[in-house]
Amino acid sequence: MRTHRMTGTNAVRRQDASKGTVVSPHERSTRAGLEMLERGGNAVDAAVATALVAGVVEPTETTLAGCGFLLFNDPETGTWSADFGPRSPSAASRAMYEVDHGASGSGVLGLAPVVDAANVDGPRASGVPRTLLGLLSVQEAWGELPREHVCGPAIAAAYDGFDADMWFTTNALSDLTRLRRDAQARRTYLDEDGLPLGHASSSFYGPSFGARPRVRQPLLGAALEEAAHGPLELLTEGALARRLVESSRAAGGLLTLEDLRAAAPSIGRAFGRRYRDVEVFVPPSPGGGITELQILQMWEALNSGPSTSHESGAQARKLALALRHAFADRYHWLGDPDLVPVPLRGLLSPDYTAALARLVETGQDVVGWREGEPWTTYAARAAHDPWRHEPGSPARPEWTPRGATEPTSGTTHISAADAQGRIVSVTHTAAHHFGSGIVCPRTGLLFDSAMAWFNALPGAANSIAPGARPLANMGPALVTRRGESVAAVGASGGRRIISAVAQVIINLVDGGHSPADAVALPRLDGSGPHLLLHDDREGDLDALQDLGVALVATSGEPHQMDFARPNVAAFHGDGRTSSALHATNYGA
Repeated sequence: MRTHRMTGTNAVRRQDASKGTVVSPHERSTRAGLEMLERGGNAVDAAVATALVAGVVEPTETTLAGCGFLLFNDPETGTWSADFGPRSPSAASRAMYEVDHGASGSGVLGLAPVVDAANVDGPRASGVPRTLLGLLSVQEAWGELPREHVCGPAIAAAYDGFDADMWFTTNALSDLTRLRRDAQARRTYLDEDGLPLGHASSSFYGPSFGARPRVRQPLLGAALEEAAHGPLELLTEGALARRLVESSRAAGGLLTLEDLRAAAPSIGRAFGRRYRDVEVFVPPSPGGGITELQILQMWEALNSGPSTSHESGAQARKLALALRHAFADRYHWLGDPDLVPVPLRGLLSPDYTAALARLVETGQDVVGWREGEPWTTYAARAAHDPWRHEPGSPARPEWTPRGATEPTSGTTHISAADAQGRIVSVTHTAAHHFGSGIVCPRTGLLFDSAMAWFNALPGAANSIAPGARPLANMGPALVTRRGESVAAVGASGGRRIISAVAQVIINLVDGGHSPADAVALPRLDGSGPHLLLHDDREGDLDALQDLGVALVATSGEPHQMDFARPNVAAFHGDGRTSSALHATNYGA
């Protein structure tokens, strides 16, 4: 096993043997979850309280008017999924955007080549707001504390504000034009000169360590108070729903009350597959989970016994190729299975993943991988044929779009475990930094940009349709063993979430690592044109060089996102829990 060093973005450990644990990217969010455990709440109460605060203090990543997925394992009742994922308004259509075929995407953030970036910026970028309703519905179903207690920290965070730290300020500077364009976004995130709050204290010429201004959101606080004390119908057809629709329509958006009436989360059994001696569960939805399971199944087919990619350059090469073959399938075949044929069982068939593993064993890269951006290349070109392994042998669809639009990023993740062995993994998002850049002036809720997850061109598995679910990057996962909780895993970081979550699970299960080491071990990412390799793994370069590898220097980079930002909450039995996250970038 190669030794590794912790970078400047060190993992953080939290443990409370008597109550449980919760972990998130923001200290204030985490404190809210720990407070729920101290009050006698369970892992669901803790995760929901944490997720609600995240929706207030992380506008660069997420919003309570966005979307997400939550997984819950209760040793007594099994493993559950709550899907409040992205969904297009019923008025959406495949012709709603004009595609700019000459534009190029931006490497990490992934701006799609649509004229005026209309699927990322502005009123027509927004999907159906589902996060607040989804979280409150889950807490009502599985939580133990009164709703007003669970909402309390988020309400306080909205009224009291959060520090405009460097992460907030640098993101706001990047999105300055779009934030200035919307009156309520400008009032919320910018100062009277139209510059990001905190810009002076984040400047080399200002008091870098002085008191930072606070981003206060009283409108959002009032809306959350209503939701905390009223029926959930407020969000589907009541006063809050009507205000959201009024604001969307006034800005030129597509949202209707009918969309919100259908916005309740879909709650059912999680989708799982066996990996080694554990079960790995993901949401049964178009997201990152199916690709994570495919990667894990390939890895098991490639290694008869427990093995990690850190053992040698040869193992790193196997993982890199497995990631590419899985992503090639993802970019071509995955869409909303309610609307288009998707070979879910074929992709996860043991025979199919064994066939892909044989390609990896013989060193075969995906044909054409470096001809361009892979999400564009494989949108119209199938690298493999999983349909031969799909039960019933349905007719294979032919997807022939003229290209594709790049997926966006802007996400948070929370993992929680309680002393009774219940674990929760929840990822939610604004789909892009500051969502669509539009804040509802009637509720203070930030509209997301979920429409950017669709392929804006027609003819693809993931093309736009009314009321459709786009292929999201979010990939929360749960690991159990014979029904008992092992770990909740997830990450933020756009399409790189998938590579990160799969590797963290391999580190936990194959490597037997602690949560802190599982997230801190240097990773690689295989989702884009170049294979990204953590600089701690420079020794693997020779084995990977012909794959078009880029070595990424990460030491001392607290805001780096090239390898996503995973976190883990683990249950160890006898009431013992622990958790860890890597690449911390937010303060209190």
